[in-house]
Amino acid sequence: MRKSIVTAPSHWYRVLGTVVPHMAADCHGRVTALRFISMLLMCGWLLALDAPTQAEEIATDLLIVGGTESGCAAAVAAARAGVPSIVLVNDIDWLGGQFSAEGLAAIDENRGPEGYGHGVPFPRSGLFREVIDGIEALNLKKYGHPRPGNTRVITTARPVDAEQVFRELLTPYIECRQLRVISRAIPEEALLSEQGTRLDGVRFACGDETITIRARLTLDASDWGDIIKLSGAAYEFGPDLQETYGEPLAPRSREDYPVTDMNPITYCMLIEETANDALIPEPSGYDPRHYRAHSYPSDPLWLYESRRIVDHYNLAGVTHPDVLLLCFPAFDYPLDVYPAALAAQLEATEPGASRKNIVELTRPQRELVFQNARDYSLGFLHYLQTEVHDAMPDQTHSFRRFRLSREFGTDDHLPPKPYIRESVRLKAMYMLKQQDTTGYGERATNYALTMPHDGIASWQFEYDFHPTRRQFLTDDAPAGPWTTAFRPCRTWGPPYSGRALFPLRCLVPETMNGLLGGQKNLGYTSIVSSAVRLHDQSMAIGQGAGAVAAVAIAKQIDPREIPWNRHLLSQVWGHLTAPVDEAMPQALWPFGDLDPTHRSYAAVQQLAVRQLLPLGPTDITFDADASASLDWRNAVRDQT
Repeated sequence: MRKSIVTAPSHWYRVLGTVVPHMAADCHGRVTALRFISMLLMCGWLLALDAPTQAEEIATDLLIVGGTESGCAAAVAAARAGVPSIVLVNDIDWLGGQFSAEGLAAIDENRGPEGYGHGVPFPRSGLFREVIDGIEALNLKKYGHPRPGNTRVITTARPVDAEQVFRELLTPYIECRQLRVISRAIPEEALLSEQGTRLDGVRFACGDETITIRARLTLDASDWGDIIKLSGAAYEFGPDLQETYGEPLAPRSREDYPVTDMNPITYCMLIEETANDALIPEPSGYDPRHYRAHSYPSDPLWLYESRRIVDHYNLAGVTHPDVLLLCFPAFDYPLDVYPAALAAQLEATEPGASRKNIVELTRPQRELVFQNARDYSLGFLHYLQTEVHDAMPDQTHSFRRFRLSREFGTDDHLPPKPYIRESVRLKAMYMLKQQDTTGYGERATNYALTMPHDGIASWQFEYDFHPTRRQFLTDDAPAGPWTTAFRPCRTWGPPYSGRALFPLRCLVPETMNGLLGGQKNLGYTSIVSSAVRLHDQSMAIGQGAGAVAAVAIAKQIDPREIPWNRHLLSQVWGHLTAPVDEAMPQALWPFGDLDPTHRSYAAVQQLAVRQLLPLGPTDITFDADASASLDWRNAVRDQT
């Protein structure tokens, strides 16, 4: 078969120079011109960009593996920072990760110790803010309200709508051929340097074709750290013992904390109101005892309202039938030990497979786990529609009249992927620990004890484990019914982190060059991973990773050279606050009162992250419009 090298040329506009003589290679601010060019190309050429051609080898500057929210954010950030050629490879068609493919339609955000209903500890920023603005504009157009859920979280989005917003975010860079997206491609092999110390590319299976992509830098934003594992870069999984990182909440021994213990997965369900009964059939292995043992179904109205996506009963102007997200601990799926039937299936594929951590399973083995988790989720809905329905004195809001949304296009109407809370943990230049992120004076309202010099994103949340233990309810365990339970110190908050920064070093492998971590494949402990996994956090870290990649590629260096070079760091921060393509600047420091739309935002963020402002651990506001005192001005002068 013919082999050739396919590149995304950085100066392709020269071919059309007589038509658009001033068009920039990086596409910035040229969307109108691109639309004109698209017409000339009669669309067909551009549509072909999503599918691999007959070519088997691709050369690019930046390879991003995973169409997750982190992967998409990295792609846009890198494009805006001027990376000439980017390829994003996804294993499915859907883009957007938690927002869309994982079905987590009630959008989780940074949260302080006040909990739900008290806003965010610092204003939304960066690409997350752009996505949220896009979602709320689409909500207003489709449902008559920007926040139609009227629920515990601020913003909700049907997954199909969120996917549309992510796709539109990428479109300008696809249209100008700076970015190429390849779907339904599975990573199979890492291409290493002769010394085995550098990742040079990845080989993918795409249907019957094999695609080889060679890249100057690769970013792993996949669900389960596929590229980290294939490359041989060091990684960790399961609970860290206290002796490893000295964390106060970490267990002292492996007893009762097996290496298979992980934050559970959940197959979310989107259900929409109908006029008639919409009872789903019993799924395989259904047993109501699974769900009777849990407290959540005892208050159906709380379930109904807490993660509602569309509310037409209480919001004026909303006429669309109610849409609900079901995502609750009652059907979380622990990974510590598997039910007997599933364990037997895994053992049939490989002796010992049922005792492996999920990150160590093959893709087909994980699919066995996912099918069992899907059935467990469907069982919960069937339980709500039968036993819970029958026990409701007022059946106005019975789940019996809700059907599974058809928006995912899957046979069982569930999302194409589970909600993944914890993945591979990259063994990085620095491992972010609980004691780094704890608030000053053990108060979560303050800054974290460690505000690293190389921060690329701001965050705050509780150390939040969903129940990680599968607790069997009868003597015939593990064959009988089960429910979920917590392990001591692996629960949801408190405690909360302080207002914290995520270090650049946590993206960079300890030794492997040519590779960056992304999504939930990062350099942190299991405890910190439980607090750094939300929609906005994953996007902010992905955006930071894209900026890091841009600087490394432009300077022809490995990212590990950046954290200790103030000049290089300043370029990363500059990309994260630059107004390219009307970009919303990213929070580099978690001031509670400074909005990205304020005229001083970028300058203040740059000064703060450089630690050139006289800030104490409790100075969490900036008061940008207040008059600067002489003492404050002198203090700034002295620090700069």
